[in-house]
Amino acid sequence: MLAAAAAVLLLLYRWENRPTAQTEDDPYAGEDESLTYYNGGWYARRDVETVLVMGVDKYAAQTSGDNYNQQQQADFLLLLVVDRTAGVCRVLPLNRDTMTEITALGLAGEQVGTFNGQLALSHTYGSGGLDSARNTGRAVSSLLYGVDIDHVMAFTMDAVPVINDAVGGVTVLVEDDFSAVTDQLPMGQEVTLHGDLALTFVQSRGDMGGEKTNINRMSRQAAYLRGLYTRLQSAAQDESFLVQLLLELSSYLTTDCTANQLNDLYRTVSQDRLEVLDPPAGETEVGDEGYMEFHVDEAALLAALESGKVRAAGLDVYADEPASNSALYSHPMVSCTPHIGAATVEAQKRIGAEIVDIITNFGK
Repeated sequence: MLAAAAAVLLLLYRWENRPTAQTEDDPYAGEDESLTYYNGGWYARRDVETVLVMGVDKYAAQTSGDNYNQQQQADFLLLLVVDRTAGVCRVLPLNRDTMTEITALGLAGEQVGTFNGQLALSHTYGSGGLDSARNTGRAVSSLLYGVDIDHVMAFTMDAVPVINDAVGGVTVLVEDDFSAVTDQLPMGQEVTLHGDLALTFVQSRGDMGGEKTNINRMSRQAAYLRGLYTRLQSAAQDESFLVQLLLELSSYLTTDCTANQLNDLYRTVSQDRLEVLDPPAGETEVGDEGYMEFHVDEAALLAALESGKVRAAGLDVYADEPASNSALYSHPMVSCTPHIGAATVEAQKRIGAEIVDIITNFGK
């Protein structure tokens, strides 16, 4: 499992403002909806919303079909974490090649089993529409130790030029060698991307003749995202911009967000501070079937903890079991459980309430 991803998860959701009225002797005295009890202390809840954004490697307007095992992979993934309390939008890029638990869907859309595979494959199950996007959300939730995915948003990759040109183009510094692909992206120069050149910049990988992994491409995508965010902030001054953009994207976009939710999300993101987090570090190798596999390693998590890049980590699954990395597991900012991470006081209270509801409503 992804130890580094768990660390990011804890970083995003751990509450920082601790009130002093409650005590450990009576932890639930004065409990209210604005507080949560964690690890012997009380913390203020944050207004946090998570949105999984994915680019699907289909080069046409988005449609749904009847085949529950199609070939549309999630080629580009990021988790947008909107923290309205802090006024920050954090972006966690996710490597499409990351190995994680994937849910397989049957012909009627039912869950028929799970397997360990590349994150990108989660979108191949389903009709290619919202069901596939939600299945990808399920895989990301599993990857991040059960974090709730509030909304999903899937674009076909053809949407990149549409979004790019709607904001008037995005300026980037070209740090990779694109000479095998195009002469319009000279290495070492700043270029303002327009049209299909934007798609070439964010998507090119194996056809560049060099690095075959997804790592360099993710760095490029993060750079493009920062430039796009700056342009979106300027565009937000135009009240009609979002409506016009959504009309243009209607055939390229699949989402469970309503129009009002999209408007609220856009206004919030364009006004808040953007933080693009580093993706979890690890190693890429060629798997048994000849495809790239990305594995996050515990040494990378330990290094991130020591450097301060990651503040804290919570783990309940380990690379080697029984756990053997004593330097990581004995670290003062690491909390470990024997695969019972869901057995919190809050979780047990919810389970008890659900059991009461089931018994009460039985036979009604």
